[in-house]
Amino acid sequence: MPAIASIKKKWLATTAAATLGTIFLGAAAMAAVPNAPPSILVFNQKVTGATISIDYANIPVDGYVVVYAADENGKRTGKALGSAAIKAGSHIDLKVDLTVAPKPGAALWASLYKDRDGEEGFDPKGDKPVWTKLPMQNAFTIQ
Repeated sequence: MPAIASIKKKWLATTAAATLGTIFLGAAAMAAVPNAPPSILVFNQKVTGATISIDYANIPVDGYVVVYAADENGKRTGKALGSAAIKAGSHIDLKVDLTVAPKPGAALWASLYKDRDGEEGFDPKGDKPVWTKLPMQNAFTIQ
């Protein structure tokens, strides 16, 4: 019987180590995906105050997540409401502080920009969108 208990302990230890290894490798892979295409995903959300959540973003270079207002037709305006600096790689559940609290029903847009001017903070004149041909952005609504 002691031999069976010893085998079970070794099996459990090996299984636990393999599981933890997979989790840590997965987290490391999530942190750095330099060759993955840039992407951003934001779902409709309820907010308290002036902070919104970006569900997922992947950017190949250091840059910014930028949130824009929408006009009465739901199209993106040129007015940035807030931005957050992010390092190259994949990010989950980013927070972006806005200059004004969005009202329920407001449509917003999120996009990614490369830090091209080397200055701290997002600058719409110096920093460039990560997409060159098709501006990829994600529209979402405040509930």
